[in-house]
Amino acid sequence: MINNVILTLTPVIARIVYHIPLRSLGVIEALVLLFVIISMFTINLIYSKKIFIISLISLSVSLFLLSMGSLEFFLSLVIAGLSFGVSIPTMTTIASSLAEKYSINAKLLKMYTLGLSLGAVISSILESIVTSLGVINLLLISLSLFNVYNIYLYFRYYPNSHHKKFEFLLKVILNRKLWIANMVSFPYDVTTGFFNVYLVMFAYYYYRVSISLGFLYFFTFLLISSLSRYFIYKYNINEEKMKLYGIVLTIIGSIILIIKNPLLLFISVAILGIPHGFLLPLSNLVIVEEFKEPKEKNFANSINLLFHYAVFIIVPLISGIFIGISLVYGLLAFIILSVISSLLLFWIKLK
Repeated sequence: MINNVILTLTPVIARIVYHIPLRSLGVIEALVLLFVIISMFTINLIYSKKIFIISLISLSVSLFLLSMGSLEFFLSLVIAGLSFGVSIPTMTTIASSLAEKYSINAKLLKMYTLGLSLGAVISSILESIVTSLGVINLLLISLSLFNVYNIYLYFRYYPNSHHKKFEFLLKVILNRKLWIANMVSFPYDVTTGFFNVYLVMFAYYYYRVSISLGFLYFFTFLLISSLSRYFIYKYNINEEKMKLYGIVLTIIGSIILIIKNPLLLFISVAILGIPHGFLLPLSNLVIVEEFKEPKEKNFANSINLLFHYAVFIIVPLISGIFIGISLVYGLLAFIILSVISSLLLFWIKLK
């Protein structure tokens, strides 16, 4: 939930509170994700329980700083990025390492990704409410206090690793399944990278609806994603079919966005919510099936997240360049990237 709030609410705070130009909002997310990447490949490699707990505490500090002033805002983004670089891959590793059998860990991972979706749904509702009432600080303070529960929970279930050295790093990087996992998540990454920064802003400037209603579009997207993840948790869907559904629905949903109609925007984000729900768990399952040892799995999750965040950085920056010319061009840039990523996935075999 905290990850979603920082990535989706900070562009709104940057635009509305600090009056940063619309075309530059991609830089805000890029700053967070740059420090995520730095943290993942420095601090995170130590794989220490103490460092993990410090990263969770730092998230609470980041939320307190977010709306205290322009300097504190950018400091908050740096702290959040450094914290996410440790906490996000480690939480994914913990969620998929609690049992010995793959089938049980796969089920636990599906539950974890479902929980992420539900948290994102709740946060989008809260963001809509606090932006309409003008009480953003209340949400930030509440989430920073709620994070104390995360600290207790993950401290209790943190898995130990038997690896003491870093020889396994090259082995993980060169593993074919890791790069299959990255390609599986590619269409998910393109949509998420664009929506995190620009969905609410496009709803306001292009489709002419309020910012609070823009967050409700985001709520629809995340709700459908959650229902999709519940569906794959409840029923064992063939993984190749999940991939095919993700490809087709991503292409259809992206193309509909170009039509300047609030109702069709609703239909588009609802359609795009389905592959958003399918493709991330599918990518994670490829990693869980291949990597068993916690430290290897944690590094594989870090590489996978690096791929996510590289796309999260690149897509809004590319769209932002074209938005500087025209909102339509910015939207077309996203649609082209979305279609290309989907067509690339079509040629990838999961097994």
